[in-house]
Amino acid sequence: MTDKVTKKLNKKIIAVIMAGGKGSRMKRDYKTEKPLLKIKGKRLIEYVIEALTKSTFFYKIVVCVSQNAFNTIKFLQDYNYNLDDPLEIIEGYGNGYSNDLAFIIENFLEYIIFVVSADLPLLSEIDIMKILSRCDFNATCYSILVDKKLVDDICIKPSVVFQFKKRNYCYSGINIFNLKKRKKNGSRINERYLIINSIGTAVNVNEKKDLLAARNLSKIKINKYEDNVSNNNLS
Repeated sequence: MTDKVTKKLNKKIIAVIMAGGKGSRMKRDYKTEKPLLKIKGKRLIEYVIEALTKSTFFYKIVVCVSQNAFNTIKFLQDYNYNLDDPLEIIEGYGNGYSNDLAFIIENFLEYIIFVVSADLPLLSEIDIMKILSRCDFNATCYSILVDKKLVDDICIKPSVVFQFKKRNYCYSGINIFNLKKRKKNGSRINERYLIINSIGTAVNVNEKKDLLAARNLSKIKINKYEDNVSNNNLS
């Protein structure tokens, strides 16, 4: 599968971690900025950075922060000292995810953009490889979905639930954009859906109970758990 992905990635693709939100729901229980909350002594955003780095498929990794995340910015600046290829840190508008996403697209229009939230701590390089190997990079937009049955089973509260092909799905917090061609021919952005049922795509930490669920899941053998869920709950 690695060779298959590598051949598809003759184009330049960058990863963008969204880490500039206010984290309003989490602030009810924690004073720490959400990307800096810890699981097993490591911050949420560290797990995402490591998964992207280990996947080795990205031309560069960018982190979009904002004035809402002063401590996250400071952490990332210190974190960069230990990296051979430092993260590119940019400041978005900080007034909503959609506005920051528009900012990212505007500034990196020449690339294929792999957008991932900073609150997906169980995302792995294997999840990333699965996603990239199944994408058609000629499409303008992919949204990665997770079956709601899986999300419910692991006690995560989804932000948005909608029906697709007569099943209920949740957004994972991962999107892929390729808008370079659209800029040239003025074509519409057509959203495609890609279903990836894994713990790494399902554990989106927005509230205290999501963080507790992520901490519990980090203690078990994820692959064995996913096989069991797949066989029993998603058929």
